Amino acid sequence: MEYYLDNVENIKIEPVTIKGSHNAFIQWLVTKEIGSNKYAVRHFIIKPKGIIAHHKHKYSETLFIIKGTGRVCINGITKEVNKGDFVFINSNIPHQLRNDGTEDFEFICVISYEDDMNIVPIDVPCEQR
Repeated sequence: MEYYLDNVENIKIEPVTIKGSHNAFIQWLVTKEIGSNKYAVRHFIIKPKGIIAHHKHKYSETLFIIKGTGRVCINGITKEVNKGDFVFINSNIPHQLRNDGTEDFEFICVISYEDDMNIVPIDVPCEQR
């Protein structure tokens, strides 16, 4: 495929299924299914009091915050992120994201495709590492 054009409003919203996650949703915007073999682009929405639970994976990812305020915990260190911020998380680095605010926390996430795309949940909350 030479190109693909769509609108985020047309893309299915699915719950994030990482163990311990709640009030967090994902849309897969650019994927292998439309011809992108090296990376995927996803849109995440974390509702107020929602969380993407502590986990790690082989792929690296970059988050670009487009709405709201959230907290990103990476390897036990928590930072607040706001609209316009971006975060790079390398391969196999434990991390979690949460929304302690009163409005939706949204970000675009670009990930590399790797030979192993499994997500490994980590039972201990990130802040307790």
